[in-house]
Amino acid sequence: MTEGSAVREDEMDELGKFVERFASTLADAGFPRLAARVFATLLASENGRMTAAELAEWLHASTGGVSGAVRYLVQIRLIRTERDPGTRRHAYVVDGSWYESTFLANPFLERGEADLREGIAILGDSPAADRLNETLELIQFLRDETRAMMRRWHERKAALRTR
Repeated sequence: MTEGSAVREDEMDELGKFVERFASTLADAGFPRLAARVFATLLASENGRMTAAELAEWLHASTGGVSGAVRYLVQIRLIRTERDPGTRRHAYVVDGSWYESTFLANPFLERGEADLREGIAILGDSPAADRLNETLELIQFLRDETRAMMRRWHERKAALRTR
């Protein structure tokens, strides 16, 4: 996918089709279209790391559009930014940590919990407060279950690597 890659042209075509297909699935789920394409491209790239210029070239997109897409992906913690060694350019990276930060360190859930507590305090003893409290309990349940699920995932991933 990047300069110096050993991928053949027919593989590039197939890879491009995969990226567009997966990006379309993400876009259908609510992702901004170009952000979905950037994320899919990074996932499918040889080392999970590309500069904005490389992404723009691969996706036939403007660097300004790529800049907005990577800003979105960094904000929701699907990718991270690194300095490109020896330059002032940034590279954008996706690795196995994206799913952990997405599920375990979700700022929406943290802010949402605080907002729900505030709403419960304002509403007092009422059906609306009961609904907010149930929502709060669901978020806490999901957080606990997600932590347990991630522990099991790490165990499974370690077992897969030993095969």
